[in-house]
Amino acid sequence: MPMKGLTSIELAILLAIIIVIAVAVGWWVYTTYLATASGSPTLQIVSAQYNSTDNKLMLYVINPGPVNNVGISTVYLSGQQCTTDNFTVPLSSKPLKIIATCNSISAAAGTRLSGQLVTTAGTAFLFNAVVTS
Repeated sequence: MPMKGLTSIELAILLAIIIVIAVAVGWWVYTTYLATASGSPTLQIVSAQYNSTDNKLMLYVINPGPVNNVGISTVYLSGQQCTTDNFTVPLSSKPLKIIATCNSISAAAGTRLSGQLVTTAGTAFLFNAVVTS
C-alpha cells in the first residue's frame, strides 16, 4: 500500500528549491538597491571652443549631480590627448571653465572638432568644439 504525504527526500528537494528562490530574490533586491543608492557622475558640456593659434581648448561644464564632485581625468580632441590640470567639478548650476592644451591639431576656423571628456570614474562625455583663430 503506497504512503500518503511527502517523504523526507521530497521535503528536502522542496525546501532546497524554496531556499534557492529566496536567495535569488534577495540578491536581486540587494543589487537593485545598490544600483539606486550610488549615482554615476553626469556632466553637461555647455560649450567648447578650440583656439587654433594658441592650441587652447576651453570647455564650460556643469555638474548637475547626483555626485557632488566629479574628477576630470583626460580630455581628447580629434583623437589626440590634451594636457590639462586635474580638475574636480563641484555640484553647481553655474558653468566651470576648463582649459586644456592640445598640441599638433590643425583645423580651419569655423569648423568643428569632435572630442571627449573622461572622468576619473571612466565615464566619457562627447562634445563638438568650434574652432576659432
